Amino acid sequence: MAQLILIRHGQSVANAERRLTWGPHEPLSARGRDEARERAAQLRDRFDPVALYASPFVRALETARLIGRVLGLEPEVVADLREQDFGALRGQSYRSLPTREMAEADRWHFRPDGGETLADVSRRAGPALDTIARRHLGGQVVIVSHGGVLAALQAWTAGRFESGPAIARNAAGYVLQRRGRGWEGPYPLEEP
Repeated sequence: MAQLILIRHGQSVANAERRLTWGPHEPLSARGRDEARERAAQLRDRFDPVALYASPFVRALETARLIGRVLGLEPEVVADLREQDFGALRGQSYRSLPTREMAEADRWHFRPDGGETLADVSRRAGPALDTIARRHLGGQVVIVSHGGVLAALQAWTAGRFESGPAIARNAAGYVLQRRGRGWEGPYPLEEP
């Protein structure tokens, strides 16, 4: 069995400004760094991970590095754990998002101009999750990524898209277990 602890990055500057990010270079806010350190202490007290993986985007990698300092692990970057590409919606405020169009397409299959759907993210990030699980049978690992990616990975492990994706709060997440070829979970994490 492999146990995977999936964590969303801490609050980013874009989260604090209530907008979608411009891309991979947006950092954590001061609050996000505090959230990452709190989560790291909780992970240290509850788990004994042997590896740490992260999205290449700055906010996730920064969160992973803060967690890694506490756990004594250096994050390994996995490109397929990157955030959903929001295309033409990059940088837009949450209030200006095309909620009607998103609802009509359903959130799983809404494709912003020049971007990707959450279903696309699931098909991209899911095989990366499977590879990490196979690599660490008998161990625990931490994976730091993004809210949409964590929702997409839940769909991947369940084998279906639920009515609406569950987007984790900043520095929150869940635990999955891989037994043989099947997945168990998600199991909630305690709040830091």
